[in-house]
Amino acid sequence: MNKKGLTLLELLMAIAIAVIIAGALYLTLNAALESWEFTKDHLAIQKVLNQTAEKITTGTVVSFGLKDSLEVSSAGKASLEFVPPWTNGTHSVYEHGRVYTLIPKIKPGAGIPIAEVRKDEDASVEFVSVTLLDEEDTAFSTVALKEVAPLGCPLFFTYHPDAESAPETIKKIWWDSKEKQVFSEHRGESSCISKNNFGVNISKMELKYYDKANNLITKSNWVDDKDLNFITGIEIEIEAELGQYKSNLISFVCLRNAPMRSGYLTISEGMSIPIPDSYNIHSLLIRSLSGVSNEDVLQLKATPKNGKVWRVRFVFSRPGSAKPKIDRYVVEYPVGYEVYAEYPKIGVESGIDLLSLGPQGKYDYDYDGGETEDVVALEGEVQLEVERMDVEGAGLFIRP
Repeated sequence: MNKKGLTLLELLMAIAIAVIIAGALYLTLNAALESWEFTKDHLAIQKVLNQTAEKITTGTVVSFGLKDSLEVSSAGKASLEFVPPWTNGTHSVYEHGRVYTLIPKIKPGAGIPIAEVRKDEDASVEFVSVTLLDEEDTAFSTVALKEVAPLGCPLFFTYHPDAESAPETIKKIWWDSKEKQVFSEHRGESSCISKNNFGVNISKMELKYYDKANNLITKSNWVDDKDLNFITGIEIEIEAELGQYKSNLISFVCLRNAPMRSGYLTISEGMSIPIPDSYNIHSLLIRSLSGVSNEDVLQLKATPKNGKVWRVRFVFSRPGSAKPKIDRYVVEYPVGYEVYAEYPKIGVESGIDLLSLGPQGKYDYDYDGGETEDVVALEGEVQLEVERMDVEGAGLFIRP
């Protein structure tokens, strides 16, 4: 009688083959799962890094980012403070006047605000030109529309706010080493800008600051206050971690409104600024003089690496409630030797051109070549120092 079935050897061989196949399937599946976990975690890390960097540099729909900074007020390796543009939207166009009060006030010496009217019916924007009024009360700023605008429409003014009198205008960004997250604070409200649902932590944030020649400004933990105006670019390195995985992102942001990039600096007493020499400068203007009182003085000194020093002193007048004027100025070259004096008696609203002093610019800063017999000529590296500044604010425009 014939009996069919599996021998013990055949059964053992079948079991062995099944184990080998199951092991191969396990290894393949495990590798796939590990690959998926690795990819998922790295995608989460990269997403958090990109979003955090974007919020730092560009900002959000309700807040300006670092690249729109008007001035850097504090700069460290793991934190910085800067002043973004401020928008005052508390006004509307009214019929019987074109004068508006801005709080917080405009930074003394800063440029004229940008004014825009927003029409409700079609949501379009219409820009209008304004002029800044010089008021004796310095707790606020007053501006006037220079043209007619549609009545009743919302009116928005965007400008450089005075952070000294209104600290809430400063935006702060910092990395908390204990929380392992990046935070920001503006207008009295703080938030975690690296917050996420993936469990990703920010294990490091380091900031490096550069001037317009892409030179690192300092290797110290903090940038010296006197060097803050020279920051034109910031390198941001952020490192994030999730479980055993880490990744980092390095981005570089150009501060498009930085004083040394735009060429317009709000000046203060004691400030020292590198400027082109007499042969390589095209514009050197004092603009936006504000808070001018009678007999106020503005004194500037230009010192070359070698050669004679040039100094100019402006004295202003403001009798009673009249508009301030440039009463007189004196040019010394070298310092202590008066070569020219003049009494222009003109309003300060037109500004002061330091490349046009004296008859045919004979005593101004730049060298005019064969056009005139120049007295002043400074060569090489030149530092312009604000020796005395009694006026509340002024801006300096420089173009090489």
